Amino acid sequence: MIDESLKSEKTVREYLLGRVSDEATLEGLEELLFTDEEFCSEVELVEDSLINDYVLGRMTEADAASFSATLADNPERRFKLELTEALREKALAEKPEVLEAGPSFFASLKAFFRQPKMIATFAVLLIAALVSVVYLTSRRSSSTGADDLAELRQIYQKERPTETRIAEFGYAPAGELRGEPEERDRSRLRRIENSLIEATEKSPGARTHHSLGVFYLTQRKYTDAIREFESALKFDASSAKIHNDLGAAYFELAKSGGKEKRLENLGRALEEFTKATELDGNLLEALFNRSLALQELRLPREAKESWALYLQKDSSSPWAEEARRQMARLESEQTLFKTPEQVLEDFLAAYRNRDDARAQKIHNETKGLLKEAAVPLQLSKRYLLAKRQGAEPEARESLDALAYIGSFEQSQSDEFFFLS
Repeated sequence: MIDESLKSEKTVREYLLGRVSDEATLEGLEELLFTDEEFCSEVELVEDSLINDYVLGRMTEADAASFSATLADNPERRFKLELTEALREKALAEKPEVLEAGPSFFASLKAFFRQPKMIATFAVLLIAALVSVVYLTSRRSSSTGADDLAELRQIYQKERPTETRIAEFGYAPAGELRGEPEERDRSRLRRIENSLIEATEKSPGARTHHSLGVFYLTQRKYTDAIREFESALKFDASSAKIHNDLGAAYFELAKSGGKEKRLENLGRALEEFTKATELDGNLLEALFNRSLALQELRLPREAKESWALYLQKDSSSPWAEEARRQMARLESEQTLFKTPEQVLEDFLAAYRNRDDARAQKIHNETKGLLKEAAVPLQLSKRYLLAKRQGAEPEARESLDALAYIGSFEQSQSDEFFFLS
């Protein structure tokens, strides 16, 4: 339900002067601008009035400062202001006494246009205005996707909607499967979707299709996202960011879809991420995603090399911390794939070299498995076998290693289970 007070001239004036900071009010006004043509016309009239007041020096100092501050990010308003100032200068040049006498600006323009020789001048200005309006309209249309994506990024700034990285999205932790968005976000998302669809229909191109694809990707509509990204690539096949996001859509589809096409979709994802890195070797999103895909495809050596390359280019961001966690998980999984004999050999090598961190890491990764790979179990068997065979040095080493594990457990968690 739209609050009718939003349509008051005072509220609209404050909005146009950039002095509305309440988020709910801003959202209400923006929704009206998107859905209510009559309101849009009223806003334009108020804006024209503001421009005339500014040109004629009828604003307070505070209002003038606020109005001036809005010009930097509003090329259409700057153009209207320049045109009004140009017409005023012409009117002043022809009838200075009229403006000095203090009539309205429009009255002075009326006197100005009574002169036949000024009609041609106005025609030139009018043509220039029309050309500029067309230009600015196309600019506004082309910027719609950028504005909508900025709002979309804001919605997901606390929790990202995908495991993969979407191009130009900042860091946010990956969340669990989200439920229905809040009512406020649902309204924003509907508005963003409608705006992006309209932009794509009016100005089909790489940017508009890419933007709509990103929206569908955040909403987990992966097949729709793939369709839009592939349409975008028809306009710009050399865009690393589009290839990256297409790969992200395939990756997420593989993770959420059935098993029958999982490997196929992961393969497509890896292909797109690799293409993106070939087009732009410094695109961190693609390097990160490529590492994820290699890890998901159970290619540990290649994944480890890929994560290492990523960390060479990004060593300090929150994404880098996540990359390190992925590497640790990868190393842990590699340990699980080793034979019990290999695990014990790695542990004893670390123990003999006094590499406490490595030895303790191997123990931590296997102690909860209750399988033959568990280091304490293997050391116990090794001790008994060595005693049976009379191999005292090996038996002694096994006992010492068990005591070492016990000391570690005691210091970390007051656990005496392994202490001999």
